[in-house]
Amino acid sequence: MTRSQAPARDGRGPTVVPGPGGLDGLLLSALRAAEQAVCVADVSLPDEPVVWVNEAFTRTTGYDASQTVGRNCRFLQDGLSERGYDVSTPAAQIRSLVERRAGGTVLIPNRRRDGSVFCNELALSPLPDETGAVRYYVAVQQDVTARVQAQSARDAVQAEAAELADHLQRQLVPQELPEVTGWEVAVRYRPATRADGSRGEVSGDFYDLRVLASGEAVAVIGDVSGRGPAAAATTAALRWAVRGVLGVVSGPADALRHVGGAVHDTLGDRFATVATVRLPSGDATACPPVDLCLAGHPRPVLVPVAGPSRMVGDPGMLLGPFPDPDLSETPVDLAPGEHLVLYTDGVTEAASPAHELFGDERLLAALDALRDKESAAPDEVADAVLAAVGDHVGDGPTDDLTLMVLRRSPR
Repeated sequence: MTRSQAPARDGRGPTVVPGPGGLDGLLLSALRAAEQAVCVADVSLPDEPVVWVNEAFTRTTGYDASQTVGRNCRFLQDGLSERGYDVSTPAAQIRSLVERRAGGTVLIPNRRRDGSVFCNELALSPLPDETGAVRYYVAVQQDVTARVQAQSARDAVQAEAAELADHLQRQLVPQELPEVTGWEVAVRYRPATRADGSRGEVSGDFYDLRVLASGEAVAVIGDVSGRGPAAAATTAALRWAVRGVLGVVSGPADALRHVGGAVHDTLGDRFATVATVRLPSGDATACPPVDLCLAGHPRPVLVPVAGPSRMVGDPGMLLGPFPDPDLSETPVDLAPGEHLVLYTDGVTEAASPAHELFGDERLLAALDALRDKESAAPDEVADAVLAAVGDHVGDGPTDDLTLMVLRRSPR
């Protein structure tokens, strides 16, 4: 009997398949006893036919040895392309492995004899002889349909969660910033990333810039503790609460006190840090100070035209834990061409691969390294900080990170 011929049945049970010449009997015994479907192909023959199958192959596919031996296993994909299954990609992967006489695993759709389809995890192993030549390939097949379906369901859930996260993330920030007479503004907004570079859960950072009826503007930046959809929903509510109250109170400190009292119960075990800056209206001929209020937020950095950068403001109390937070305003002189850099703790707490925080000193150094502070635009200042943080973190994960750079327009 040639290897392309099907063996006869012995009339007492399953088809008896003699072992291909050159294969060790102990190996065949082990393959015959395997619970997983196994077939052996002779890649030295035209079309690389199957020359041996075990009984588990018949249980898995519905095809016995008489229907399999002498045929290339591609018959298990007959008609699947027309039913919308991708057969060509895994088939090309198999072809590449065999041509290189290499082993590997490929996921490929297979059709059983009854027409049902299963996802086959096909593990291919070349069997070199004593000279290193490969005549036979052993193919171990495993039905992993349930696993693939479960993974597809997880992927669908993750895609839906990512879409929800994107929607929530967009609610935390204005779609565009308004023009403010006498001021230039730049913002950088970076959600958290994981170690593999993918985006982390939706962040609690937010920012806003509102022009009031008086012509003044108020810049806001904040961070709600926690992450995920629930934290994002709380963050969005807080952002709109701050925005709503700004137009009806006398200043940034009053606004945050009102909001702090209102969110004392709704924040639950979460807390928020917020910074507000009231920007006087008008051109650069008059330079009244800006009014800065911090509710537990990192202190902004004043970047003067001349001299070293420095932290400004009084941190104040967090919003959430206290029904009546103690907050005050700090006047900050900002000359034409000077910058005020507001940021969330994702900047200073960005960690290097050695778990060293970026910290205040590196932030100040990055700002002092600007070549020409007087001519630097807010975008240039923001990008300089991001570049320094990126160099510090390397390829590691990052937390939510938001920057707002305010510059009084030069004369």
